[in-house]
Amino acid sequence: MQVVTNIFSYIIDMGASVMMPIIFTILGLILGAKFGEALRAGMTFGVGFIGLNAVIAIMSNAISVIGAKLVENLNFPLTAFDVGWAAGSAIAWSTEVVPFVFIAIIITNIIMIALGWTKTMDVDIWNYWHVLFTASAIILVCGEANPVLAWVFAIGQAVLMMGIIFIVADWVQADCAEVFGLEGISLPHIQSMCNCIVTYPVDKIIGMIPGLKDIHWTSEGIAEKLGLLGEPMIMGFVIGCILSGLAQFTTAGTTIASGIQQMLIDGMNIAAVMVLIPRMVALLMEGLMPISEMTQAFLEKRFPGKELYIGLDAAVATGHPFVISLALLAIPIIYIEAIILPWNTVLPLTDLAALVFYVQCAVLPNRGNLFRGIIETIIMCAIYLTFSTIAAEVMTGLASYTGLAVPEGATQITSIALGAQWITWIPFLIAKWIML
Repeated sequence: MQVVTNIFSYIIDMGASVMMPIIFTILGLILGAKFGEALRAGMTFGVGFIGLNAVIAIMSNAISVIGAKLVENLNFPLTAFDVGWAAGSAIAWSTEVVPFVFIAIIITNIIMIALGWTKTMDVDIWNYWHVLFTASAIILVCGEANPVLAWVFAIGQAVLMMGIIFIVADWVQADCAEVFGLEGISLPHIQSMCNCIVTYPVDKIIGMIPGLKDIHWTSEGIAEKLGLLGEPMIMGFVIGCILSGLAQFTTAGTTIASGIQQMLIDGMNIAAVMVLIPRMVALLMEGLMPISEMTQAFLEKRFPGKELYIGLDAAVATGHPFVISLALLAIPIIYIEAIILPWNTVLPLTDLAALVFYVQCAVLPNRGNLFRGIIETIIMCAIYLTFSTIAAEVMTGLASYTGLAVPEGATQITSIALGAQWITWIPFLIAKWIML
């Protein structure tokens, strides 16, 4: 079993930017493409993924420093540090449950496609870490009390959660095609799509409230009214300067000159992100589209009338202007909620840059209505913080188990990403209730 685990670890340790091109190249060959064509598509996707991660890192570095200063300067009593999704994924792929959950999910996907329960063929195996994390959490917390039942719960929740997300991905695929231009592509990305379970009903309720139902803000409309200030690049610069200014000028000893200097640096970094993310996503899509077209042609030839979607990382939707704008607006929202929610212990830091993934759920139901998107984001950020707080104790325990260091000054560590996959914590809480 250790050999199998080591093989999985070896492959996963290369990261999605290497693993996904390998998968796409193999998939292209299976679909009948020439080796050069399949390799080119896979590598183009990988290069785009590296570029996207580099851009998000720029945003993360800027926002994390700003957020840390704001919290420190304003004396917020938050002791669970958000160390980001990368730490969570590293933990998830380092436990003994990996091969069992990995194989179980693949088999589940195949069975659901064969039975017609889903149209999503998920190739985004990197993000299996979402359910791997909660599987590991169940075994850590409940394994001593009842090892057999803990393993059953761990693997069972992974299968159940991914099965649900395949169905959700099918459910919102038409909206993904309309809003994001993702024809033939679905997004079985738990941290993005499970939140649609909340935002779609909320959007329906807003649509029934007199006055509110008629308010329609779009990024295009705002851009038209604001002129130059409404352009994504300029908007990013202004928002970055404002957030940075709040951080700099609440810091003791900051001079006007140094404060303005840092404001301009941070503003330019956020402006760059607003420009570069859509271009990196375009590169992703350049590599993806040949694979998508090959898949559709393959299926039409061998399974006439059977429609399938390629299931991908929600990164392919992060370039939409509305998504980026809403993600920036979500930063002050989540900080305000982190302060006022009495049960919250989480200090949002590293995963602020990942909000571009999580706010997609607030884009799809209203097709780009910024007003409704803000309301839905307020609700979802409260949910993210609540479940990130729940996850803090277990992530700290798993970090100790896998050898991940806890930052100085932190009582616990957590990740907003884990809160965004709130649905996976429901089986975890049920397992605790039954076994402890």
